[in-house]
Amino acid sequence: MHAEPKVSVVVPVRDDPRLSSCLDALDRQSYPAELVEVVVADNGDDPAVRALVDARPGVRYVAEPAGGSYTARNAAVLVSTGDVLAFTDSDCLPERGWLEQAVRALADGADIVAGHVAVYARDASRPHPVEAFELVHAFPQETYVSRSGASVTANMCTTRAAFDATGPFRSELRSGADIEWAQRANRLGLRTVYCAQAVVHHPARDSYAALRTKLRRVIAGRHERDLLDGHDSPAPWPAARSLVPPLGAVRRARRSPQLVSTRARAAFLVGEVYHRYVAAWVTAELAAQDRLRRRRARAAVPAGSR
Repeated sequence: MHAEPKVSVVVPVRDDPRLSSCLDALDRQSYPAELVEVVVADNGDDPAVRALVDARPGVRYVAEPAGGSYTARNAAVLVSTGDVLAFTDSDCLPERGWLEQAVRALADGADIVAGHVAVYARDASRPHPVEAFELVHAFPQETYVSRSGASVTANMCTTRAAFDATGPFRSELRSGADIEWAQRANRLGLRTVYCAQAVVHHPARDSYAALRTKLRRVIAGRHERDLLDGHDSPAPWPAARSLVPPLGAVRRARRSPQLVSTRARAAFLVGEVYHRYVAAWVTAELAAQDRLRRRRARAAVPAGSR
């Protein structure tokens, strides 16, 4: 990739008013504006989203009410025209040099660029425990890349050729289809690199309910992927270590630069404990539901046909 390529920025949205701020940030990109198209894939039913997009010259709109955000992303890719596909979310704020840095990494030989996701709280000195937890743990892109070549679509760029070779996101997955997509690409020999200079800002979840909802979605999504891949084993019960208090949180609280006050460090400890035990509870709940479903399925099979 030598000349500056055209970039299609894909933004899925479901009834999210924060889309306006995301589009403002995309308007301020240092990458040549004539080489950028933004495609908003509307996965909700709020007419204000269409009105917002229609009021912005150069932003394309595609409605995809079926499925979830990965279905919406696939729909946006189908109508896009860029040689580079850049993915972010409606609640994200890309920095001015986001596209410039990501395209540079592609030009240097990467097939997929996992940019840095900078998580922020409403007040970093007085965060909610869930915000504090997410400031430290959410979206560890560099770790994803080093461990499995994966990336989240809050901040991922790739070439059209790489996307076409890999295929679309698995829209039947409720969670983790971005990780699965990047791993599938890596198995084809495509290379993911982490780019710390390609930055988007993402708000931390700020309530216990929001974190609990995320845990249910992610944990269920892992089991769902196993089933779709043909691994028809029961959902696992929590590992014994997941019931041990997170003693390492004290060390992380002291060392994490994201925690800028004593109050923030104390909130982080609460958030770590909450995450540890709610994750274990959700895992146990899912396992119990899965085993009950299996027993009912077996009971429904006539005795003579077993």
